[in-house]
Amino acid sequence: MALDAAQVEYVPVTALVKSPLNVRTIPYPAEKVCSMADSIEAIGLLQNLVVHNLPDGRCGVAAGGRRLKALQLLQSENRIDAGYQVMVKKVPDELAVAASMAENEQQMAMHPSEQIAGFRTLAEQGKTPAQIGDLLGFGTRHVQRMLKLTELAPEILAALAKDEITTEHCQALALESDQKRQVEVLESARKRSWNNEVSVSSIRNLITSEEVSTNGDKFRFVGEAAFSPDEIRVDLFSSENGGYVKSASLDTALLEKLQNIAEHLREAEGWSWCDGRLDPISHYGKDTKIWRLQSVPPIEYSETESERLAELEALEAKYEGENPGVNDDVVAGALEAVWEEQQTIAHRAKHRAWTDEMKQSAGVVVSWTGQEVKVQRGVVLCADEKMEEKDASTDQAPEKVDPLDAVSVPLLTRLSSERTLAVQAALLQQPQKAVALMVWKMCNSVFHTTTSVKEPFCISVSVSHYALTREAPDGENSVAFQAIQSEKERLEALLPENWRKDMTTFFTLDGATLMALMAFCTACSIDGVQGKDEFGRKHQSSLDGVENAIQFDLRDWWKPTADNLFSHMKLPHIVQALSQAGLAGAAQDAAKMKKKDAAEHAEHFLSKIRWVPEWMTSADNQKQPAAKSELSLATSQNDTDADAGDVTDHNNPACAA
Repeated sequence: MALDAAQVEYVPVTALVKSPLNVRTIPYPAEKVCSMADSIEAIGLLQNLVVHNLPDGRCGVAAGGRRLKALQLLQSENRIDAGYQVMVKKVPDELAVAASMAENEQQMAMHPSEQIAGFRTLAEQGKTPAQIGDLLGFGTRHVQRMLKLTELAPEILAALAKDEITTEHCQALALESDQKRQVEVLESARKRSWNNEVSVSSIRNLITSEEVSTNGDKFRFVGEAAFSPDEIRVDLFSSENGGYVKSASLDTALLEKLQNIAEHLREAEGWSWCDGRLDPISHYGKDTKIWRLQSVPPIEYSETESERLAELEALEAKYEGENPGVNDDVVAGALEAVWEEQQTIAHRAKHRAWTDEMKQSAGVVVSWTGQEVKVQRGVVLCADEKMEEKDASTDQAPEKVDPLDAVSVPLLTRLSSERTLAVQAALLQQPQKAVALMVWKMCNSVFHTTTSVKEPFCISVSVSHYALTREAPDGENSVAFQAIQSEKERLEALLPENWRKDMTTFFTLDGATLMALMAFCTACSIDGVQGKDEFGRKHQSSLDGVENAIQFDLRDWWKPTADNLFSHMKLPHIVQALSQAGLAGAAQDAAKMKKKDAAEHAEHFLSKIRWVPEWMTSADNQKQPAAKSELSLATSQNDTDADAGDVTDHNNPACAA
């Protein structure tokens, strides 16, 4: 060992200072320093200090900080003189941290914050987790975990050093890689806690509330390769070495894989259409209005198959009649081979039972049961059957189909997040209406305890930009979010100094600034994200009324692309979108394509005509013609500054700034 080989030297006590590489940052208890000083005065210094040379010529004490404090106390009280010789061993700078950590761990268990800082320094010197572990006697896994904690925000590590939180809190916070978000989560957890005692589970839930474990069957089926490293939140502190992934992202990847399987079966077996779904089609309830599940036709085996099945049945009886304990492994393997061949023959005959004529009017659906893939063949679309019924009554009103039936829940959540950001940005342009809507919301609470009007305001105020940008396909790069951020930065610069601690500072703000702040906060409170309820029913949008009130047009803020929409739709729905947009030829072409090609095909045609899905706009907005060909980027004033004769374009993205 390098430390064992170092020669003992003596240096004056005045030449010693605490080294910046000493990992001990928590102050020593005064009584322990005094006790050490008394011992040194009585019997002398029994153990050397470990030092390294500093640029100013003095010796930095890397190990032996408490002894140094005791010596300095003795000198300050004139119990030893300035020339008192202290026994030391000198080491190179690169060994100083390791020596400091090793001694401190032996003498007095290091505080976790000190251990984290020490590991960080050693890693910055180029040492790997394995090398650090070998040097200090720790397992590689422990070192990796502590190095993960070095990525926490400085405020978090400071709270750990003050014992305001524990390493368990830090481990939970380490699930979030964004340091700003880490601090926000800790503050939120503190507000939710009782007596300011933060729960570890509360922190973990705040970070992973919209995520699922990577240890589940669904993730294993989809596979880690379906996600980028940034999409998987690795939990180094999990006993199962797992992690988390966004539930919506996992469902999207699962749908894509199921759709690929469905398309393969359609081509291989000759079905008219195919579909990939998160849930199997049910024989009951709402599904019966959309699909009809046919029973598997009677299975008929060929003469050759029947003969082979008889042979296999005889072999099965023979193997099962073998004496137990005699060649058990061989018998088990033979039985397995028999059963596998029986299943193959039955499987082949079952597929053959579906005739080409049956397949022309039916499809195959591939779904997920929760544990495994389920294939449903011979599925008939009720709409197709109704069209073929020649004796159907022509004057009977057609059954209204909810557009949301064709939208997966993950896609619904993603695009309703994008829509919410766009409505927020548009409302910023009309501060008078924003404030009026805020007052209306509060009056509903003050003058009436309940209201039947559906609206999206959360005047608490609850701001969900982090979740919205995480879900929205365009995220923080969207036109709407950029407009919101621009206005936020402008208003933040107008806030009085020390405003967070002194509410009276807002008395100095003029009316125009207060109006702008009220409008901004009101707009940011909007939450129109859609998902599903406990019964699996998809939420209707709460944004329609607000959109109509401010003449909002989503087409001015967002346009569909293969990446943000069409690649997440099923092929029949892509074809349907093109058809409903009046592009019959393009729809027919898309029906013959692979899903990926059809998605790019749809983007090419639909992006030119300002098309948006009907479920992403209010009913009134659907009636308005989409005359513009591209996103409008012209500038305009907001409604507080417009002249009486001017007409303000309230849907213009550039107005939000």
